[in-house]
Amino acid sequence: MIRILYIVIANSLFAMISAQHSSNGDHGYDNLEALKISTYKKENLSSFAINNEFSDKKKYSSSLDNLNKSLEKTYEDSVIDVTRNFVGKSNSKTTITSFPNTMPSFTLGTGTTGWTDLNVSTTITVNKTSNTNLVTVEGMSQINNTENASSFQFAIGIFVDNELKVVRKFNSFSSNSTCVWKKFNVSGVFENLSVGNHSVKVYAYNLPKMSNNYSNITYGGAASNSCDNLNEDMARIFITAQVAETGN
Repeated sequence: MIRILYIVIANSLFAMISAQHSSNGDHGYDNLEALKISTYKKENLSSFAINNEFSDKKKYSSSLDNLNKSLEKTYEDSVIDVTRNFVGKSNSKTTITSFPNTMPSFTLGTGTTGWTDLNVSTTITVNKTSNTNLVTVEGMSQINNTENASSFQFAIGIFVDNELKVVRKFNSFSSNSTCVWKKFNVSGVFENLSVGNHSVKVYAYNLPKMSNNYSNITYGGAASNSCDNLNEDMARIFITAQVAETGN
């Protein structure tokens, strides 16, 4: 699209130059010269205008500047129009006290049964049928092993309209620490959502306990008042969604 506009501009300049030369009794340009002019890149148009003796250089220079600015604005608007960002964050921590006896399996496209909502979400808006969506979640979790060391494990899932789209398992191994914490980061890309609004939420799933030295996993905050190695700002959970769209 931008290239076509450059060709149109170059052809317009060619027409003006031809008129200028005709009025002065000069010969016109042949087809080869016209082709050379019409295929000039944007950065060459200014030098082309300056290197030709126009009777009113200020007029043509000003027109060229205005056209270049218009092209740049059109390009910037086209980029902004098709890429949008949506964000969300946790306002409080979530503690989960239940643990499965065996390792669960997760299937994309399934619902939220067994998962715990971490109250972190954002709503994205899709305007075009051809779209690509990047979602990133990051935050921290902690166990309440205030007396003895322990490892722990969990899963984080990203759901769109209550349907599992992305899932990742995490574990933190420790043999000598209390109030063990783990930073998590989950990213996923999914394409061609239907036009309209879509709810994107973050859920957690405790995985089987790795010792009896803890009784819960807390997400987005400290697991116990005795755990002073993690504050609410450090542990907060964030979600960012970027929607890129193409076509009509």
